[in-house]
Amino acid sequence: MADALDLEQLSGDDLPSLNRLCQAIEPLTDADIEKLNAAVLMTDTSGILSVCRLAENLDQFSFVPGVQTPEEYGKYMIQNSGHFEYDKNLEGFYDYRRYGEQRIREDGGQFNECGYVAYQGAIPLEELMRDNPEEPCQQGPQMGGLSC
Repeated sequence: MADALDLEQLSGDDLPSLNRLCQAIEPLTDADIEKLNAAVLMTDTSGILSVCRLAENLDQFSFVPGVQTPEEYGKYMIQNSGHFEYDKNLEGFYDYRRYGEQRIREDGGQFNECGYVAYQGAIPLEELMRDNPEEPCQQGPQMGGLSC
């Protein structure tokens, strides 16, 4: 996230946006911060307002930390996600890789150094991330469910 913010290039004009970003990040847990890092990597975003948008809309992303392959993702989904009733006696019959690949196609997610992340929001991700310099990042939802 630090790379996306490019803190060395900040000026005094950036302080209001930086304060709002701090307000958006302050209530996040360590797990949320890891999810935010994954979302920043996924979107390849940069700038205070973009990171703030992600922080305030973090609930629209699904994240599985540490998962790096379709097989690991499929195994997580079947065994640990709570979506299925896993039966150890059927272990040899699960095709984790294939299920993981199917879910990745459906979710449009991706792996990065943090794990697996997918955007699940109702509006297109491009619209969520669209820069609008007249609208500073603000805490809490606004019209249309967007925070910025």
